[in-house]
Amino acid sequence: MDRLRKLREEAEAAARPLAESDPTRPVFHFRPHANWMNDVCAAFVHSGWYHIFYQFTPLQDNAPKDYGWGHARSRDLVSWEILPEALIPDRDKGEFGYASGSAILTDDGDPVLFFAWTPVGVWENTAKREQRAALSVDEELLEWRTVEIGLKPGENGVPADIPGSWADMYVFRADGRVFAVFKSSDGLLCEARNRELTDWHAVGRIEGISGECPNFFPLDGKYVLLQSTYPISYQIGDFDAAAFRFVPDTPNRTMDYGYGLEQPHNHARGIYGTTTTTDETGRTLLFGWVSGFEPGRGWNGCMGLPRELSIDSEGFLIQTPARELSCLRGARTSLETFRLEDASRELSESSGGTWEIKVAIRPADSGRCGLRLLRGDHHVSDILIDLQGDTLNAAGTEVPGAVGEDRRFVDLQVFLDRSVLEVFVNGGRQTVTKVVQAEPVKVRPTVFAEGGMAEFSRLEAWRVDSIWG
Repeated sequence: MDRLRKLREEAEAAARPLAESDPTRPVFHFRPHANWMNDVCAAFVHSGWYHIFYQFTPLQDNAPKDYGWGHARSRDLVSWEILPEALIPDRDKGEFGYASGSAILTDDGDPVLFFAWTPVGVWENTAKREQRAALSVDEELLEWRTVEIGLKPGENGVPADIPGSWADMYVFRADGRVFAVFKSSDGLLCEARNRELTDWHAVGRIEGISGECPNFFPLDGKYVLLQSTYPISYQIGDFDAAAFRFVPDTPNRTMDYGYGLEQPHNHARGIYGTTTTTDETGRTLLFGWVSGFEPGRGWNGCMGLPRELSIDSEGFLIQTPARELSCLRGARTSLETFRLEDASRELSESSGGTWEIKVAIRPADSGRCGLRLLRGDHHVSDILIDLQGDTLNAAGTEVPGAVGEDRRFVDLQVFLDRSVLEVFVNGGRQTVTKVVQAEPVKVRPTVFAEGGMAEFSRLEAWRVDSIWG
């Protein structure tokens, strides 16, 4: 293992100069030092630290291969310390990689990681994955040892003919019991049989689980089923732990519109591959993977901004940026309420590639209005977030129903981090996450109205600082 770790660390170090020289690389989103980042697999809070784990390979920036689990921690959800890889596959032992999973603390407060051990031969259908766990070896959680937990095809109630691709074990609590759900398993539900969470058996099935990375968690007195589908989606309802039954109150709704109805060739997924945890203040936090970046730059993939989750009075999942992120705000510009008709107005005299912008817009009955992030003088690569009719369009992605029939103000909170765009609409009821490939020239945020009049209110803009010092 020391030999493998050294080889991986050397590959990452060799790619770092190229990655650090790329002007499109995000600076206030978490990412590894270099090369390929995939799903955010697990998160928990332990001894005052937020820990995240993510699929990671330091060997290349263009495809997940020989992927282990990267590891980082933070005191404040803003600045992150990258730690040694927690899980590293060994080809000499027949391991292809470690697929996504989750983490939870035992009743004694000990963290346990759960992952899909992926042998060589899975993609040729000559071998199948197993679910395994990893336990910390030291108090700093820098070293982990893996253990088998009884979840193999044909054992402890797991069907022998379960697809070899089953993975994404998501562990959750309900009525004092600990359960897990998976992808590619026809809703298989398993339960831990010991306090250490190292002995598991299949106990039933939950209908409605069909996507990748199913996150199933309690929130505001309900349970949320969040799945990485195209686009990523959620349902909210009640879970009967005795009957192993989830009864949704809501239809299947889109959590983030950035990823379309089918997987594009460049994996431009917006937010995908998510996990959640509850912190010591009782907040439920969501962490997700952002992809869609061009290869050949020494890095690929980052984490979306940490999001606080809640359920509103109408049963919608609300996502808001973690409040700690406000410490990154630099120079501020604010404008009083004003109207525009067939005109535009710049929000700030300064320009740059990193912004947070908050504005409320009341659109006219006809025409277009919104926010334009100007990239240079020719507008070829401008980023548009505009309102027309009842639809919001964010960098080419439509968000239906953002404008109500009463045409009240539409609230926008927009983050631009060079090549990553995150848009929170109407207090976080809708979100759009996009990779914007244009070179990050000095961006000038501007509001505009075309073909009619629009009113702009509560307008603030900040330059955003880097989290990397």
